[in-house]
Amino acid sequence: YVYYEGDCFGSCRNPYIPQDVPNPSMAQVLQKPLKGEGLEKRKEACKMASEMFGKMMAGEEYDKENAKEFYEMMCEDIKKERKRIGGDWAVASVTMSQENRDYIRSMLGPDLVFVVLNMETEDVKERVRIRHNGAEEAVDMMMTINKLCEAGTEDEDNTVNIVVTKDMTKEDVVS
Repeated sequence: YVYYEGDCFGSCRNPYIPQDVPNPSMAQVLQKPLKGEGLEKRKEACKMASEMFGKMMAGEEYDKENAKEFYEMMCEDIKKERKRIGGDWAVASVTMSQENRDYIRSMLGPDLVFVVLNMETEDVKERVRIRHNGAEEAVDMMMTINKLCEAGTEDEDNTVNIVVTKDMTKEDVVS
């Protein structure tokens, strides 16, 4: 499968993280910056998204239409790249609500499956601490986002909820 890291799209970096890296989420900082056609348009969208996520992480009101615009651009990129590369894809990205997931599904098609990872608050904090070498600023930022995230619902098509516990390894989560 092709692994596409949504955070790389948002930071104008190569979104294709190698599958064998020990920490795919953190590997994005090592990805090469994008260049070429469409970069300026993506930079504008990423700047808008960065401002939106900044407000979100600060607990401030943000424009949900900006989120749609960002997801629309990312979906267009995914569609273009899937056509070019082919194969099965796994896209890692935060989609905080059913509204966001429904919008993305409308862009990418009904065969799209969302896997929503759900964890207890203290377990999330511990995993973020480990991933970010104990940086409490990262924990605080991720907890603000975590509070905004909604689990998938029973009536949500092609959405799977996985409850991740502190005792689970990465291998446990994906199996």
